[in-house]
Amino acid sequence: MLRSVVLFLLSMLIGLSFSLNPRDPNVCSLWESFTTSVKESFLHPYDQVTDEPCSDPPTYRCLRHRITYKTAYRQAVKTDYRKRYQCCPGYYESRDKCVPRCTKECVHGRCIAPDHCQCEKGWRGDDCSSACDDTHWGPGCRQQCKCENGALCDPIKGACQCLPGFIGRYCEEMCPAGTFGMGCLQRCKCGTGGACAKTTGECVCRDGFTGTFCEKSCPRKCQARCPCQNGGICRGKGICDCPPGWTGAVCTERCPEGRFGPNCAEECFCHNKGKCDPESGQCECAKGFTGNRWASRITQVCVVFTEFDISKKEKKKAIQEMKEEYLLQLVMG
Repeated sequence: MLRSVVLFLLSMLIGLSFSLNPRDPNVCSLWESFTTSVKESFLHPYDQVTDEPCSDPPTYRCLRHRITYKTAYRQAVKTDYRKRYQCCPGYYESRDKCVPRCTKECVHGRCIAPDHCQCEKGWRGDDCSSACDDTHWGPGCRQQCKCENGALCDPIKGACQCLPGFIGRYCEEMCPAGTFGMGCLQRCKCGTGGACAKTTGECVCRDGFTGTFCEKSCPRKCQARCPCQNGGICRGKGICDCPPGWTGAVCTERCPEGRFGPNCAEECFCHNKGKCDPESGQCECAKGFTGNRWASRITQVCVVFTEFDISKKEKKKAIQEMKEEYLLQLVMG
């Protein structure tokens, strides 16, 4: 009995703690009917019989019938009405709140009203599943990009990502004289007989000059020249075969992080924040780490060693153990 009472009180407390707030604008009220069983009183008729003297002749006794009423009780069903609170159409109950329901999932956003998504920056559409096009950015992609000269527009912040050869907030300016490339950070190497292409750094010679950097004069007809820089070799018209550590149309760009070799065609992985040498592919380990190449010519691991006494034999053994563990990881996937 006590357990039943406790459970009842707990259920009442839970119901009260998650009841809807009538002042919530998303909460609607309605009147509903309900029935209860009640005990009601009524006047129940019955036949009261009495034995009385007859009127004629009075010497005899006669039975008299008289209807009388007395109070009785019975069970009855009573219909009553009460106000009930529920979430308005388009909303559903979540604990003690009415939150909006969106038929479609807001992929890159949140539901703020029935079937209405508020998209994150860089996304648009009824369900926020479409990315901004190249000319718009921001929430709902309503902001117009102002980038020039083919620059890419960041769909979230609207910032312009300039192509090589351009700078400025909107990439509206060409690289200053003597510079070229991404962010105009590279210096031109062209001689007095030519001008530097702002995008690639290729030297474009004036009439009467030749050479990779337009450094040679040719009073008569100039012979065909190779524009490849940094030791690149021409492999047909307009095609450069770049040496290890270089890439780009005329071999003016250093390999990006994680690439190395001729034309930066190979990939290397250095662990523990080690840096890959763009020419050899060797890992330059961060302070406190050392390493050895194994598994393949492009995979290296930098492992940590403290600077207290450790013999070469112990160091070699530790590297071998890590090598075996790493190979096992590769096999196991």
